[in-house]
Amino acid sequence: MRPITGAEVTLTEGSHVTLLVESATGYANLCRLLTAAHAHTRVRPAEPSPPSLDAALLAELNEGLVCLSGCARHGLATRDPNGAAALARAFGRERFYVELQRPYERGDARRLAALRELAETIGVRTVATGDAHAHHARRAALQDVLVAIRCRTSLDGCEPERRGNHESVLLEPPQWEERFPEDRDAVARSAELAERLEFDLTEDLGYRYPDFSDTGEPAIRQLARVCDTAFEERYGDANGHKRRARNRLEEELKLIDELGLAGFFLLHWEVLELARECAVEVRGSSVARNVLPPGRGRGSSVG
Repeated sequence: MRPITGAEVTLTEGSHVTLLVESATGYANLCRLLTAAHAHTRVRPAEPSPPSLDAALLAELNEGLVCLSGCARHGLATRDPNGAAALARAFGRERFYVELQRPYERGDARRLAALRELAETIGVRTVATGDAHAHHARRAALQDVLVAIRCRTSLDGCEPERRGNHESVLLEPPQWEERFPEDRDAVARSAELAERLEFDLTEDLGYRYPDFSDTGEPAIRQLARVCDTAFEERYGDANGHKRRARNRLEEELKLIDELGLAGFFLLHWEVLELARECAVEVRGSSVARNVLPPGRGRGSSVG
């Protein structure tokens, strides 16, 4: 099974929406949104307060994200249709969907009819989802126990927080069509949307260390020049190690260039040069002591 990266978030007024990642930009925006939602939730010494997100910020940082209008109980489209319409305008027709769920609870038919009407009114499409909390019905009881543990109470005590029944599980395609007989297009659209969301957290995220080059010259060339200067100082006299050392230096520079880490080595070199200057001031004019590297001589960034 191919996972789809995303998160269900609670807005400041209590409604839920589901955010699905479409691209690396979307993942970056999701990280920013989750950070904002968790800000100021741990004011000591009180217990952490539930995270919540400002809908205005969500509307601003929507690039690369697909928004579903939320679950059956607390979904934005169910609780605040005007708020759903506002987000639909921000995301656009291709990235905002009214979410249809049928958890077999009282009011299902009335709620689904209202959601269909809302989708038509604001000009967006519907998708059918299952709000799955277990991969199989036999595991739904364990899910109930985990909810009770999270709520620090008994099964009876956490009944409002639990699913209410054991229908929130993964289903086979024929079962989906049976559950949504009037919304076959929404069922098909769910599969289409899943295929469209190709973002892979293990493949599509890369990290390039900042180049820190404000001269226009590539960082790898600057690093090579620094290394050449140090090389001539250390291996200036002809000796048996010079050729082997030069080959090793070229090999290391090639690897650093392939990994895009020349900026890191340049920055580290600048820090060490500054530390060397400070060390001279601290140690005084002793030639013997100033030959030592700055710090404690460890072969790591700790030094």
